[in-house]
Amino acid sequence: QREHGMRMMRMGMVSTAHEEFKKLRMWDEAIDCLMVAGRNAEALDLIKGLLEQGPTARLWCCLGDLEKEAKHYEKAWEFSNGRFARAQRSLGRHHFKHGDLKRAISCFSKALEINPMHSDIWFTMGVAQIKLEDYDNAALTFARCLSVNDEDAQAWANLAATHSARGKLQEARNCMVEATKRARTNWKMWESFLAICMQLRDVQGCIQAMSRFVELEQIPRIREKVLGAVTVAVISDQEGLYGSHTGREYVRQLGNLFKLLTDHQASDPAHWRLYAEFQDSRGEDASALECRLKQFRAAKPRLFDERDPECFAIMLEDVEQCLLTLEKTLERPCLVKQAEMQLQPFAYTVRDVATQLQVRLDTPGPVPAWASRQESISALAARAEARAAAGPV
Repeated sequence: QREHGMRMMRMGMVSTAHEEFKKLRMWDEAIDCLMVAGRNAEALDLIKGLLEQGPTARLWCCLGDLEKEAKHYEKAWEFSNGRFARAQRSLGRHHFKHGDLKRAISCFSKALEINPMHSDIWFTMGVAQIKLEDYDNAALTFARCLSVNDEDAQAWANLAATHSARGKLQEARNCMVEATKRARTNWKMWESFLAICMQLRDVQGCIQAMSRFVELEQIPRIREKVLGAVTVAVISDQEGLYGSHTGREYVRQLGNLFKLLTDHQASDPAHWRLYAEFQDSRGEDASALECRLKQFRAAKPRLFDERDPECFAIMLEDVEQCLLTLEKTLERPCLVKQAEMQLQPFAYTVRDVATQLQVRLDTPGPVPAWASRQESISALAARAEARAAAGPV
């Protein structure tokens, strides 16, 4: 009957299990069933009746769970002569919930001295220590937590945070590797891993993290600043990177990242610009030209949909730079065939941008700060039209 009741409880049939435990006079289990079923009033009556008949530390804790009173947990601890660890675990959770972190840590420590096999208590105590900025002890606490359960990805991440806070970036990276192994679909883990890799100048780790963002459909998490820094490190063949590597060692990995990124999202101009710079560094002129054309196609609709004047001015500067770079790219001798096909469309495109900017300038109101850029783009349009009429040199 007891085994039948336990099986019913595991299956979620708590009311049936309660009846079984009542028949067996297994009051602790019967109370648990009532509390799980949300029948708190019945549970409270049963507990108070049992306390009158014969109090136990466990009954006092159950009363504390129902009435949310710390004094009942303290009574349980006192009744057990300091041997009932559950009383201190519950008391610690109570203090943690109410923000009394130092008292929570004290309670958790007492409970863990009696029974150190509760990884969740080690975890919560470590969180309290992090909140108190006691990173040395927090690191020891999370290490103990992982000694009980080393599959807890968040515990690995928190241990990484304690190392990072103390400037131990290598140890932090190692912990985040373990965390991402256990939580590969958690983008927050990869974001933490990326932040540590950036500090370590770990290009391979950064590329790995950004690739996971793409696979997890979290492309907005890839910041232009980070992708740009990695791209510069590779194309300039920076030395002194993590593990004594140089930038050029990661050409293949970065190329794969750009392909993966642009295959999944073609609407971000910054991605195409950085991809073009990467291809230019490898002498892939035709591919770089195609990327810059895609950069402009992605940037143009964004520009004229923008209503914030400051954002518009910043985006216009990027568009102007893109057009000027395209002009120079089309002058390369190695791109004569591509120029024959692209000069006329390019001239038309530049003129269209200049015209739309002029329409905005003709709108009543003060002259915007970007007015000079319209003149620059108009001049570029004139040059492009002249080249298109003359044909490529």
